Amino acid sequence: MNKLIALVASALLLVAVGAAQRLRPDADRVYQPLSSTGAIGQDVRTTPYTVRVERAETGRELVLTGFLDKKEKRATKGVWVVVHLTATATQERVQLGTVELQALNGTRYAATDRFSTLDSADLEAGIPQRGSIAFELPPDAVRGAILRITKARYTTIHRLNAALGPGVEVPLGLSGAAVPTVTIAQEDS
Repeated sequence: MNKLIALVASALLLVAVGAAQRLRPDADRVYQPLSSTGAIGQDVRTTPYTVRVERAETGRELVLTGFLDKKEKRATKGVWVVVHLTATATQERVQLGTVELQALNGTRYAATDRFSTLDSADLEAGIPQRGSIAFELPPDAVRGAILRITKARYTTIHRLNAALGPGVEVPLGLSGAAVPTVTIAQEDS
């Protein structure tokens, strides 16, 4: 009888160990930020800021409009994805941090650094700021892209920039079809 109890206990222990190994998240999931998810037109709240994606559009060419309607065209070998959004810091001055588009295959694309966009702006607590963020993607990466904002950058010295801090995820609902041009008003960014 004792041998039977020991055998059953051993079998249950092996099943429990196997289940624990299957349920344990991989290293990528363990170290990724806890993200708040939302939809286009919806406020997505996190500790450092609230973000609302107004719309997203794609184009083969990008036109930057600036002071006195000065226009500057930017070309790309792929497709421009422009995300128009409103962001508001919740408690103190902060920057959005790392802004990326994630393709369906998991590849992440950083926001362009070819010109200044909302991702580099200082957000003041309680003051909504509208602007755009642009990405250059290969045409096959546009469909199903998700906007990911992580690693908020605080401008005050007493706050550490946490790698595992909260994040924002918004599926953009893009079909992959690009119009000829998209426009960003530089004074909004």
